Amino acid sequence: MIIEETNSSVSSILRDTYRPIPDQVRRMLGLLDNDEQFAWQIWWCPDDADWMFNPKPVEEQHSGSYLQAGGTAEKMSVELRRREDDGEYRFYIVGRDHDLTEPLTETIDVQAAHEPRHPAELFTADQAAPVFMHYVEHQTVPDGYTLRLIADM
Repeated sequence: MIIEETNSSVSSILRDTYRPIPDQVRRMLGLLDNDEQFAWQIWWCPDDADWMFNPKPVEEQHSGSYLQAGGTAEKMSVELRRREDDGEYRFYIVGRDHDLTEPLTETIDVQAAHEPRHPAELFTADQAAPVFMHYVEHQTVPDGYTLRLIADM
């Protein structure tokens, strides 16, 4: 199952109760306003995990890997945290294909943070939705996207 969190605090299971999952993903990304809703995150846990009635241990075991977006529906950053083959977690900025050595000429503002980004690392809700849907289905980002490692996270 996929767990969704808004502003790193409100959690629920991503379901198709009111609309199909792709529409729900697009809606949640479209609600980002860098004010009341400044971040949206999803992470995977097994369907048989007792998340609903015993969330703390499930979150401790599975929420370390996630995909998140922060900013606004018109300008957001997409970030991936995952456990690598060496067992360590690494944090990446997701971008459309570009040269990772190019300068970071843009800024993303999320709450009080002003983080440098490459133009290819900024997304609209429509551009980010397919990345999130791929994560829902495969727990990774699609091929063809760049991952810029943030070493101090």
